[in-house]
Amino acid sequence: MEEVLAEEAARGLDATAITAKHEEFLERTRRGDNTVGTRPVGADPVAVAEARLEAAQDRLAREKAAKREQIDAMRERIRLFEAGHGPKPVLGPFSFDENRGREVARARRWVVRAEDELAKARSAQANAKDQATATTVQVIPGGGKRGSRGNSVKGRLPQVRRNVTDPDSRQMQGADGGALQGYNAQLAVGADGLIMACELVQDSNDRRQLKPMMPVTVAAALAVHQARCLRQCPDLGGCCIEAFTSPKGAGILSTSECSQTSCPCTLDWIGTLLFDSGYWSEENLNAPGPDRLIAPGKARDLPQVDHNVKPPPEDADAATRMLYRLATEDGSATYKRRAATVEPVNGQLKDRTRLRRFARRGRTACQSELELAALVLNLRKFCRLDPRLRATALAA
Repeated sequence: MEEVLAEEAARGLDATAITAKHEEFLERTRRGDNTVGTRPVGADPVAVAEARLEAAQDRLAREKAAKREQIDAMRERIRLFEAGHGPKPVLGPFSFDENRGREVARARRWVVRAEDELAKARSAQANAKDQATATTVQVIPGGGKRGSRGNSVKGRLPQVRRNVTDPDSRQMQGADGGALQGYNAQLAVGADGLIMACELVQDSNDRRQLKPMMPVTVAAALAVHQARCLRQCPDLGGCCIEAFTSPKGAGILSTSECSQTSCPCTLDWIGTLLFDSGYWSEENLNAPGPDRLIAPGKARDLPQVDHNVKPPPEDADAATRMLYRLATEDGSATYKRRAATVEPVNGQLKDRTRLRRFARRGRTACQSELELAALVLNLRKFCRLDPRLRATALAA
């Protein structure tokens, strides 16, 4: 309960924040602020309609006052003309009735609309009270993307929930569109199908996981290379990967750093990181780190390969440059390797190691269970290697 209350306060879902938001909306509505936006969820529709009616009436009063000023100014011009001190005023369609005029008529229509909205809101409120006392809505179990059948969630405030069995877990969206209580597993898989890093997170969205996963992946790749590096770089006389890696272990590793194509270290340089559309954001596109390709959407949304595509200008944003890379033949071919690299590993974790559900509770315990399953999967793949390659890896 403490976590729920704290998150509600942080997200502005507690009673105090909601009341303040509703009062601010009503006050801005009374002032006739055009940027007020839509009605907040949970706000009293009658109070909102009354505020809009008050704003419309104030607008009508201002337009009438402005009309009276115009009438007074026109009468003064007529008086000056009759006294021979000015030109003859052009009346045209001008009316000396303060209730007539384009702006006054428009303001009056706003008043009529606000009155109709207020009448409908009061009628709907009265009917809702009668139905609440007369009948009880039966909620049918089951549901999908829009919640349980017969139980509309439209106009309902978002709720902060915690699972009492595993308070660390969160509600995730399942493949069928329903809710799933669990965690979001992040996997970094190498081109050889080995899991380099795995992390369990509580966010249902992948967008904020790119930046924390990149240094973990780079550190894992560096550790693997350090274990088998022969330190025979012709340029540096040692390990060129260590020379171009930052002290934090999250430097940009690129084959362009080493000029020797025959250097043994080049086999372990990190190439291009591939991410699906769940990681697409301007922050992730501009984040420091290794080279990457991020899809802007599903496979149907990817840009088609165009052999005549023109390079973007030098001042183009990161999204434009990424779309250009994906439209090239090399970029398209490179990104197509993502599904063939990581998706089989997801299936193997679920079917080979039977990790469709965690047997333990708590994020720390489930993280260790995921790491154990990843280790088992890596060992199985290692044992299926060619005996000569396996002996070379063991010797290193």
